[in-house]
Amino acid sequence: MTETMIVVEPRGLGLVPWEKVSTWLIMGITKFFQFFIIVGGSIPYVFQYVEIHHRRNASGFSLFVCLALCVANILRILFWFGKWFDNALLAQSIVMLICMILMLELAVRMNRKHTPKPLRKSILKQTYHRNTVANLYYVIINGKWDHFKEGDFIRSFWAWHDLASFIIALLVFTIFWSGIMSIIIHFQISILIETIGMIALLTEATLGVPQLLRNFQRKSTQGMSIPMVLAWLAGDLAKTGYFVATGSPKQFWVCAILQITIDILILGQVFIYRKNTNAGELPYTANNPAIQTHEAAID
Repeated sequence: MTETMIVVEPRGLGLVPWEKVSTWLIMGITKFFQFFIIVGGSIPYVFQYVEIHHRRNASGFSLFVCLALCVANILRILFWFGKWFDNALLAQSIVMLICMILMLELAVRMNRKHTPKPLRKSILKQTYHRNTVANLYYVIINGKWDHFKEGDFIRSFWAWHDLASFIIALLVFTIFWSGIMSIIIHFQISILIETIGMIALLTEATLGVPQLLRNFQRKSTQGMSIPMVLAWLAGDLAKTGYFVATGSPKQFWVCAILQITIDILILGQVFIYRKNTNAGELPYTANNPAIQTHEAAID
């Protein structure tokens, strides 16, 4: 058996276009990080989605996490029109909104199954169709505004039992702030543009607070996906570095540091409550969020 030895001459190395190679390498790394920034923020919720689907129960997941992220990303998209920032961060907001709608759909469906019919809440007087899109079309497109229930919009805010109620609330929020932002941009009121950007990012930075409070109320982290929180932390660390490296507006990296702090506090709860595996459930029901539910009738 013969062995072949490859000898590389120095002159051969000199023929390699190292400048192009380094440029391609940098471009490849940059594209990878941009892709990670776009989809990385949504990855933690894959773990939580699987956890809820497996347990057939969403009581360990706070719907206010979805609220915080929906509000933050809607405002961040509007902020982009007032003060341009990296397109990858804009795409991240769009992907996150889609992710949160999917999370809401699953969590609301599970909460509905565990809530008796008399305690189910909606901002609509009744559900006309089983399909959410059909309900939205019936009420909004056909102008059936008299079918809204104002009481449940306020009293049971973000604790409804149908996805249509959440979508309507988000649409109202988006339309209202789009109008406000249009006026601000038209008159070029830079301080208000910066303020909206800060509000958007502070809201996102505190997205872990609802989960932190829910864990504290239940004295348990059962039902919460620990891989989700670990992914939060990893993603926030990566985002902070990306924000600094790309020269993003200061609102981005300041709020990312706050997110990292909250992630660490939640992981601390995992350690503190590690022995409490018999936590009381906190389903999203009518006037008493801690009411003990019985098996709900299935529609």
